[in-house]
Amino acid sequence: MLDPKTILFTTPTLSNDLAQLEPVHREPSNADFVFHEDEWSQVEFFPRSQLGEVQRLLKEYKPFERANRVQNGWREVYARKIRRVPVFSGADATRQLEGLLGSKVGAAPMLFSGSSVSGSVKNGFSLALGGNVTLYGYRDEQGVPILGTIIGRNPDDAKLTTAFMKLNADRGLILVDWRAQLVLVSVASSGQIETWQP
Repeated sequence: MLDPKTILFTTPTLSNDLAQLEPVHREPSNADFVFHEDEWSQVEFFPRSQLGEVQRLLKEYKPFERANRVQNGWREVYARKIRRVPVFSGADATRQLEGLLGSKVGAAPMLFSGSSVSGSVKNGFSLALGGNVTLYGYRDEQGVPILGTIIGRNPDDAKLTTAFMKLNADRGLILVDWRAQLVLVSVASSGQIETWQP
């Protein structure tokens, strides 16, 4: 028997608000957008008005992560709880996103845990930026409350940088990488990106 106290977490922080899932009655294909549920909201956009909340959470998280880090993982995981407000508002929120980024919205992401698919994100969407970078989220009555990104292997970092610059200029959005404890805050007139870390 394994002592549960010896089992480590493979990630130091998780979002406490995993999306609602709908059942999937087939194996995913290469055309589907699939990622592990632990990756949900690890790199995500927020309205600039939530910068203070994000900074507070990162200041709490930094010593927690350090205290729980061991050689092969983490003893405990930091569950992030943050208020959700629309990143894009309105019934046409995903159309606004398409227009701004010049890319078409695709199918909802499928999330998996272990070796099986947990489900497809209810009212979800994906938006491939190219270069192995994909945005994702879901719609509700107010708009799009979560807009995250999955960065695959050997990504073209310029794709995400360009998307951030457009979203920041047009909507004032910030980009948070929770595990890296990094916030992209704004873009100066010189093109320099202002960052913040705890």
